[in-house]
Amino acid sequence: MANEHEPSSSSAQQPNFQVRIPLEWEEDDEVPIVYANQVLISHAGPEFFIVFGTVVPPLNTSEIPDSFKIRPQVRVVVSRDAMGSVVQALTDNLRRFQDAQAKARARKDNG
Repeated sequence: MANEHEPSSSSAQQPNFQVRIPLEWEEDDEVPIVYANQVLISHAGPEFFIVFGTVVPPLNTSEIPDSFKIRPQVRVVVSRDAMGSVVQALTDNLRRFQDAQAKARARKDNG
């Protein structure tokens, strides 16, 4: 017989609920802007490593080397839980960019 003062096992469990709190990006002019024309993505364990870099081709075509060195500009580590959201955000933004470019070309062709 259960003691009336002791909670039963089902009432002792914490309620299962979620709280949604909106996240807002702050404006920060101090964050550097870095140009990249190369990207390397790898993963190890639970993280993805994204390295953005630049390569500058020679101005003189007679100076083309056997290989170019890519200078890393910034390394970003993304958790595996967040990587799907990163990929989705990149895909969505690329699609919006492509749609806007197509609309601009159509206006140019029709105008």
